[in-house]
Formats: sequence, structure tokens, C-alpha cells
Amino acid sequence: MGVFLFSLASIHWASFGFLGLGALLTVGGLVFTVRRIAFPRFLELGQDAVLLPTGLLQRRTTKIYYADIEWIQEGMIQRSPQLSIGANGRTFEFNPFMLGTADFFAVIHFLNSLPAPKEKAISRQNQPIERGKYCFLCSHKGNGKIYDSRGEIVWLVQTPRFNHRRLFRLGFCRLPDFVVYDKTDKELIRIKCERRLPGARFVMLEDGAPVCRIRQRSILLNKYRMDFAGQPKWTFHMPLFTGNFKGNSEGGARIQVHLQTHYQWYVFIDSDADSLRLVAALAFIHRERLRYI
Repeated sequence: MGVFLFSLASIHWASFGFLGLGALLTVGGLVFTVRRIAFPRFLELGQDAVLLPTGLLQRRTTKIYYADIEWIQEGMIQRSPQLSIGANGRTFEFNPFMLGTADFFAVIHFLNSLPAPKEKAISRQNQPIERGKYCFLCSHKGNGKIYDSRGEIVWLVQTPRFNHRRLFRLGFCRLPDFVVYDKTDKELIRIKCERRLPGARFVMLEDGAPVCRIRQRSILLNKYRMDFAGQPKWTFHMPLFTGNFKGNSEGGARIQVHLQTHYQWYVFIDSDADSLRLVAALAFIHRERLRYI
């Protein structure tokens, strides 16, 4: 691409302002080529751990023991599959450009087939559940899981397709519903779009009755207002260029969200304000954010 821009500039088909862009792309390509030749890196699946290239230009190798893996999540970034691995409170990611596509999915299958350590499962079961502490995992398709503080699945979230057709993710013509289920696949909450412009507005239904309205309050799509029936109203703000989001209610309760990855949120709600409706509203905002990145 860099050579192509140089060529256009040389024959006056493009402005010489493209020279800087062409030089940047050319230098970037050379840097990545030298890195791959001089510092080859490989993803290795050992007997007790996976060796994963990490860091700037993936020059370092991180050893992740299978026994330390807490969760595995497959997602999409710019239509390219990506696998996220959580271990020891950290998140590690890798893409199929490191491998062939077939090998990439073989790695996913292998990691998903690993048995969970019995000792870790027992220790989690013995821990009390802390109210208001959750982990949200959601894909670009709007499907995911909500975990409690012990790492156990509490609810499932899903974005159903229209008449089994392929979901148009940005939803310019029609925005699909967002549904929260329990572990037995019983529908608990459904959120539908009431209005797209100006300022999107959504309604939350529980047993078919409206219980909350969610409104976008910013042209940057990063601020929401949640009006729960008979309860204090909430404002949730996702500032740009940060991974820490906050929410406040008129009653003084607070929400804190730490963005581990785009697909994974750690959510902390004041225990007195913790409820399924509030969790469902935050999970819906999580999906909405994924639609625009």
C-alpha cells in the first residue's frame, strides 16, 4: 500500500500529502517483516501450560498454566475471530494471524476441552456470593453470560435473529431485542427499541409489562439514563479513552465498571441497589457499546 501511494504521488495522480502516509505504511511493513524474521514467535501447547507471544510486537513469551485459566471467551474484532484467556486476574488475547485459521480453531477446541481443576472449583463453592459483583461476557453478536462473584453463571443474554436470518449488527433498519434468561432458558427480561432518532429510547419488559425505560443522553453514545418504575433513576456514563465507567442513582447508590476487554466487564453495584433489572440494563448497555466499536 505504501509503494502504491508513492507511485500515485510520483505521477501526480495523488497529492504529495500522501507521501507521509505512504512512508508510514512502508516503514510499518518493514518493521513487522524484520520482527517476524529476526524474532520468530510461536504459540505452543505444552503438557501443563500454553506459551503465548505477548507485548509490543509480540516479542515476549508468556507462560499460562492450564490450572490457572479461569475463563475462555471467543469474540470478534473487525470481523476477525479473537480468543481471550483469563488467568490470575489478567487477560491475554491472540488472533488467527498468528496461526492458520484451522490451527486457531484447533487451539480453541483444545483449551475448551481442558477440565477445570477440582481444587479451584471446590474453593469457589465454599466462598459466599458477594452481592453486586458480576462479570459480563458478551460477543459482538449480542450473546453472552453473566457470572456472580464465585464465577458461576447466573443469567444468559441473547440477541435473537430476525426470522433466522443473519443479524445485521448495526441495526440501521431494525434493532433486535435483547433478552435475559435464567439457566433453564426461561425468559426473564426483554428490552425492545421504542425510538431510534433523535436520541434512542428503549423499554424493558418483565412478564410483558414495562418496568424501565433506557435513554441515550449523548451524541457520543456513551451516556444513558435508566428510569425504573417506582425506583430512583440512574445515570450511567462511559467516558472516552478510559476503561473505568461509573453510574449514579438519585438515591446516592453507585455503579463501577472496569473494562477488562471490550467483551468482558467487571461490574460492582452497591449491594443495597443490586437487582436483576439493573443488571439487565447494564448488560444491554454493554451490548449497545459493542455494536459501535
